[in-house]
Amino acid sequence: MDQYKTKFVVVYLIAAIITAACLLMNGPMRPGLPLDNTVIMRMEFIAKNLVLWQWSWIAWMFSALGLLVFSVILADELKADFRKHVGLLLVALGVAPDLIAEVIYAFILPKVVHLAMGESVFLLFEHIATHLTGYLGNGLYNLGGLTLTYLAIKQGIFKTWVSVLGSTAWILGLLLSVSIAAGQLKAAEIFTASSMTLSTFWMIIFAHQVLRPRWNTQS
Repeated sequence: MDQYKTKFVVVYLIAAIITAACLLMNGPMRPGLPLDNTVIMRMEFIAKNLVLWQWSWIAWMFSALGLLVFSVILADELKADFRKHVGLLLVALGVAPDLIAEVIYAFILPKVVHLAMGESVFLLFEHIATHLTGYLGNGLYNLGGLTLTYLAIKQGIFKTWVSVLGSTAWILGLLLSVSIAAGQLKAAEIFTASSMTLSTFWMIIFAHQVLRPRWNTQS
């Protein structure tokens, strides 16, 4: 299979995984998140829906790895520039705290509930996980993505409207990190929904605007 066709398919697969993870977060797993509920309600939900809870976070783990793969595909279209490596490094560094947070959510929090370690311990781990993924991991992802997108714009890889969409998606993601740092979970929910929707849509646009033409050229 042509390398650009392979990349095209991979980007679609990544977008599908991220979309599925977002739907799970906004739907079945929402009662376990610190939104419009109490810590007792979250603990009870996790205890009663353990399989759903854990597999939903596993979907987010694959999403984190998918974002890294997408960044590598994007960087592969850029000319040699040390900032390309900086951008990729930032995204790669974001994977570590993100995966750690998702492990806490998927496996540590259920263990806290199962062992009846109490609300305070649950809240502590929940707080740590939220900041690891929403502030640190997400912040690094979006700084890295913004760096790569800036280089793509500078090198003329994107059309203007594609550049605007991509930049907006990364900026919304950074606003999510700011919201988490400020403890504004309602704002974080809004920025999560908007940034994830736009960034996933932008991945598909990238596949069609950049990868598909090159695939057709080589076919």
